[in-house]
Amino acid sequence: MPRALTEQEKCAQCQRLLEKGKAAVLSHGIRKVSVDDIAKVSGMAKGTFYQHFESKEKYLYAFIKKIHHDTFTQARQIIFSETSDGDALRLNAHNFLKSLFTMPEMAFFIQNEPDIVMLLEAVPNHELQSFKQMEADLFGGLLRLAGINTEKIKPGIVHNYVHALFLMRSSDLMTEDDLPETVDLITNSLISYIFGDALNEARH
Repeated sequence: MPRALTEQEKCAQCQRLLEKGKAAVLSHGIRKVSVDDIAKVSGMAKGTFYQHFESKEKYLYAFIKKIHHDTFTQARQIIFSETSDGDALRLNAHNFLKSLFTMPEMAFFIQNEPDIVMLLEAVPNHELQSFKQMEADLFGGLLRLAGINTEKIKPGIVHNYVHALFLMRSSDLMTEDDLPETVDLITNSLISYIFGDALNEARH
């Protein structure tokens, strides 16, 4: 009889499913990816998958949360990579926001936006509120790390700005030829909101 896994080993299996399974989810998309696809690319049995996630939808919800955390980790590394000087922070933040749209994970969000909305709408309300609070905490953490007073520069507004950018990129109503310049203008507007006149007034 095989020995029972330790909690550390169970956690490692779960993380492997989320990390290795990313390739399958990004390749097939939310609707088409299967548990078999995720288990296969993770090098695990289908039964092992169900030991950690009771359904594909539960896995995808955890997967989306992980992408959020990973993206904010990357944001901290890039934005605060060299100095806390205001001009450097502004430039790094601007470059990071523009780079978001070249990341495979962000392309996934844009291409799968309707399915992601449906997935999140299907989770229990308390989990959805927890997800929104997680996003607000992540945005607030970044702003505070930059020395921004989050009572004046609201994390919720920054959050809405970023989501508006992604919704705009996923819309078929946008004029494709002018989209890059439009994104740049909106990105500049967000950066100005955070670092413009607020740079001196809203820092601690």
